[in-house]
Amino acid sequence: MLRTIMVAVDDSPAAFRAATVAVELARRLSARLVAVTVVDGQLAGEPVPGRPRTPAEHPPGQLAARRQAAQAAQQHVRAQASQLGVQIELRTTEGHVADAVLEQAREISADLVVIGRAESGRVHLGHVGHTAEQVLEFSTVPVLVVPGPGG
Repeated sequence: MLRTIMVAVDDSPAAFRAATVAVELARRLSARLVAVTVVDGQLAGEPVPGRPRTPAEHPPGQLAARRQAAQAAQQHVRAQASQLGVQIELRTTEGHVADAVLEQAREISADLVVIGRAESGRVHLGHVGHTAEQVLEFSTVPVLVVPGPGG
């Protein structure tokens, strides 16, 4: 039985669609719902494994803008949940996105992780996006990958 559902959200259409699915699942199953937003650790000034550190690519204020976008995304999801009478816990963290999603899933003892499939210019059967791929590979609980609005 699914008691705790965790959804990874950001300000993308794919994440909002994943949140819609997670809210509806939580409503139908009377499950606890936790929405997690991760601010990329490289923007937070923390080195991200496998990615070169290039502060010049991130102008001043970008981290603050990302944090503000995270809050806006969470408020959007809170409103969705509220409309269906679903209580939701909101969490924001910083770090490497996939690692932080997995860490939060362990911390809250999630029974299911819901994540949006990245929109990509690639026409590639099975492409889910780098973050979703890492979460799928290393998660110890089931992961539901929700396609974005474009399918």
